[in-house]
Amino acid sequence: MFEPFIAQLRALFDNTPGGTGDPSALPALGWTLRTAAQSVRSAQAALARAKAEQQLDRRRLKKLEASIEDLENRTRNAVLKGAESLAREAAEAIAVLEDEKTELEAAIKSFDEDLAQLTDQLYRAQNRLRALKRGERTAEVREQIQKAQSMGASAGQSALAQAENRLDDILNRQERDRLADREFAALSPADSANAVIEKLAEAGCGKPVRRRADEVLARLKSEMPLLLESNS
Repeated sequence: MFEPFIAQLRALFDNTPGGTGDPSALPALGWTLRTAAQSVRSAQAALARAKAEQQLDRRRLKKLEASIEDLENRTRNAVLKGAESLAREAAEAIAVLEDEKTELEAAIKSFDEDLAQLTDQLYRAQNRLRALKRGERTAEVREQIQKAQSMGASAGQSALAQAENRLDDILNRQERDRLADREFAALSPADSANAVIEKLAEAGCGKPVRRRADEVLARLKSEMPLLLESNS
């Protein structure tokens, strides 16, 4: 009942379709893992049913033992009372029950050994399935990274390399534009001369070409007495 699931699971693990460079490898692996997971779940259910049946057999064994013990006590009573016919009939029933008990004990012992092996196989399959799922997640991440670094369709360069080259082109163009603007400004004699005059004036060489805030404030203060006189 349980062995076909283990055999199917082992076959799925040992015959995973797809190769390393196969674009369908990851989808095929995902399908295989889903099938394997379903097999593991089926195996778990089968093992649970088998263990439940084993528990029922153990209960049946206890009932047989109780029945045998009860019949033995009654048979001894019959012998003491001289009821030989009843004692013999009870002894025959005990013999039948003891044979059934012996067969059931042997079956339970054998099934216990099978269940121990199958439980170990199931645990191993579960561990392998968990390891494969972790490997699948790693492979998915690695594939996405490889896609980011894959060869471009036109330039023959990786996508990241193309982005780096384009960024360099943009920065170089912006730097050229900045230098060109500066050189263009330097080519205008009037603008260049005005700039030099402003620098000289700010350095105290000659009359200032721009009004300063301190000068404006001083002028306004000097005009205030005149305004007050005119108002009065």
